Amino acid sequence: MHRVLIVDDEPLIVHGLVDFLAQQEHWALEVYGALSAEEALALLGKHRMDIVVSDIGMPEMDGLELQKRIIRQWPKCKVIFLTGFNDFDYVQEAMRHQGVDYVLKAEGDDAVVRALEKAIEQIGEEIRKEELVAQADKQLKLALPSLQRELLSHILQGDQHAITKLEKLFAELNVPLAADAPVLMAMVRVDHFGRFHSIYDRSLLIYSIRNIAQEILTSSVRLVSVELDRSRTMWLMQLAGTDEIGGLRENIPQYIGGCLELIQMTCRDLLDTPLSFIMKRTSVRWERSADLYEEYNRLLSRGLGMGSEFLWVYDEGSSEAASGSARAPFNSGQLRSRIDLMTLYLQNGQKEAFDGALAEVIRDGDRYEGDPAIRQEIYYSLVPMYLTQLNRLSGEERERLFDIDRLTGLGAHVSWKEAMAYLQELSGAIFAESRGGMEQEENVVVQKVQRYVREHLGDDLSLVAIGDVIGHNSKYLSRLYKKATGEDLSSYISGMKLKKAQEMLKDTQMKIYEVSAAIGFLSEPYFYRYFRKATGMTPQEYRDLHGGDKD
Repeated sequence: MHRVLIVDDEPLIVHGLVDFLAQQEHWALEVYGALSAEEALALLGKHRMDIVVSDIGMPEMDGLELQKRIIRQWPKCKVIFLTGFNDFDYVQEAMRHQGVDYVLKAEGDDAVVRALEKAIEQIGEEIRKEELVAQADKQLKLALPSLQRELLSHILQGDQHAITKLEKLFAELNVPLAADAPVLMAMVRVDHFGRFHSIYDRSLLIYSIRNIAQEILTSSVRLVSVELDRSRTMWLMQLAGTDEIGGLRENIPQYIGGCLELIQMTCRDLLDTPLSFIMKRTSVRWERSADLYEEYNRLLSRGLGMGSEFLWVYDEGSSEAASGSARAPFNSGQLRSRIDLMTLYLQNGQKEAFDGALAEVIRDGDRYEGDPAIRQEIYYSLVPMYLTQLNRLSGEERERLFDIDRLTGLGAHVSWKEAMAYLQELSGAIFAESRGGMEQEENVVVQKVQRYVREHLGDDLSLVAIGDVIGHNSKYLSRLYKKATGEDLSSYISGMKLKKAQEMLKDTQMKIYEVSAAIGFLSEPYFYRYFRKATGMTPQEYRDLHGGDKD
């Protein structure tokens, strides 16, 4: 249905065209008539008009001025001018102001019909173009990214049906990854959002992090980002193209692992945002991606993953070592948002923040003494968070920490106060267990480092070399060692070299240059300077003093 307005100061023309157009059965038209520009504007103030057929030379306000007013109010309205004379200046002015056509009154009704057909066709074309543009825009900006995330999220959750049709789905949704090739997966955690408070800010932050990553990884690596929750994102990566790219194909895990540290540093410097990463050095087939996703969740939610700016690129098998107040309106959405934050705090070991948020939830529940249903909603909204965290512990740890009937049954507690006290006690135990797990994991790493140093004193003992063997980023390993032992790793290595050198000087007949080489010194003079600085005597003086054989 199109609305048409006929405007002319001659009643005969207006009434005649209204009647004529109303009888056109091949069009669905709603036809109005006006005998002046003012009357036309009054109608235009009440109704949207698709087409206006107007006399161009009316008193008080001519058709050109009326057209300008129409376009300001209804920019897409088409205007056809009626004129009693063929005046080129009028026609030229009309065309400058988006006039569709003009009709000489002497040409009769058929000319008006042709002009209307032209206007209706133009309206149809514009609608079709707008619909196509809107559809394409929606597909590009909304549908595709959303559908891509949904598909990849389902894959990470183990949707075998989707995996069996992966090649087809990737093609349909324009996912820039190969369905028949393995994928490297890195989980990224924003440890602290800093100034990025709102949902928009956080979305912008995640987008900025992805852009930084893509710039550092270069065009050699295809990266697709899948947001998992408020703080965690999964990066899915494959080598782009078919070229060897300077041997990158064989070394892509090492290449990406090396880039993660630079991404971490860049995001901290440019965005003031600390990130943690965990990535298995081995690519996985898509059907195994869900297993690796769960492995990452488990590792990041306990032990070493509790620290900030955690970075671990590991090999197969490494992860295994390793009261009467007035009641306020209840806000379920606020409760869900708070529990989302509490879940984040619980996973990241942020006990103080978690305790504060739980105290707020408890205070909310205190206000609903007379409404047990709301208290049940609060309690049973908290339970899944605890169960999720507890299920990531071993069976023995779970049995020691909680009674499942007591956790999952509000009725197992004699009062709301007792139930909340129980949850506070349970969360305290979970944090203590996580802290103990982190310390245990740190001790395991320290023991591995120290054993490797003792057994390889003559080899490359740079932080990078040790990190590659142990499976941790060198800078993170250095910080972890210092935190766990209070001593720099370089100091420990130096001390072990000195101790071994002293033992060999006292207990063996090795030449001093052989001792120097045995503990990794490439230069004998440097070994002399090192030994003298540490002991106050030369290696030979030390041997003489302790009764060793002379050179």
